[in-house]
Amino acid sequence: MMKWLLVIDGGATKTACAVIHAETGVMQYSTATKGSNYQAIGIEAATAILQELLAKVGTFLQKYPPSQIAVATFALAGIDSPKDQEIVTVIVQNALSATQLPIDTLIIENDAEATLLGVTAGQAGALLIAGTGAIAYAYDGQQIVRAGGWGHRAGDEGSGYWLGQEVVRAIFKMEDGRGESTILKDAVYHSLGIQHVTELAEWLFQPSYTNAQLAKMGSFVAQAVEQKDACAIQISLQAAQELTLLVRAILNKASYQNGPFPLYCNGGAIKHNPLILKTLTDKIALMYPQISITLCQHHPLTYLIERTKRAYDCL
Repeated sequence: MMKWLLVIDGGATKTACAVIHAETGVMQYSTATKGSNYQAIGIEAATAILQELLAKVGTFLQKYPPSQIAVATFALAGIDSPKDQEIVTVIVQNALSATQLPIDTLIIENDAEATLLGVTAGQAGALLIAGTGAIAYAYDGQQIVRAGGWGHRAGDEGSGYWLGQEVVRAIFKMEDGRGESTILKDAVYHSLGIQHVTELAEWLFQPSYTNAQLAKMGSFVAQAVEQKDACAIQISLQAAQELTLLVRAILNKASYQNGPFPLYCNGGAIKHNPLILKTLTDKIALMYPQISITLCQHHPLTYLIERTKRAYDCL
């Protein structure tokens, strides 16, 4: 029987899927669809998205009978509490029941936690992710601790969504006469195909609005920084400060003792904004000279595959 590894990476913006040959470690199939964070889209929609992906996996596996999924890792955003874990477990199990995929070992984890275990290869280290949301995890060799990732309504400072919020706020202040002029207005208006601030307000409350769409507005900040826009520069500096606080919090929770310790950084808010990355790096180096900062270069799926391979090797 041919054995496979399955990885599902479900974020707020996108859900990616990969099927890997368990013995060779070679990815044989991959696909992606929209985000599956149940906190953003609801339980039914999240279940439908996972079911759709799993159906495609089932179709692929039909080419290699008989097949068995040795380890399946569902690394999903939205697992922030024991209650979330229960809800997401039911979502995954319902999606699996509908497709009846044969799975030996099932892993359901927060996507950032699973990524940490992959990027550190099971060794001590910390991971800061600033994508649509912002979260940090650390592993001290014995336990995993976390900070941030409390969602767009109350937190996620320094994330792509937070950047998008700041951009929109800056535009409203500019149009009201409460804030300085910024070229961010032109970028957002052009992106949305609008001409007036009232249209921006309408867009925020239309039924088709998503968090991912607002996070996209955050991507305009880096472009405006390159053009020396004062507002964009201030937003970037504030984002770096918020992410620095997140790193400091996770190191405190991990009882970091000022020795050599790797910090991995990932997510578009960091990787695509040089000012945020430089400011964050400078602040961390000043406070924690022995921490080595590495910008993740591989696709997030790569680290989740590594996490899944390690689980398979331990069977």
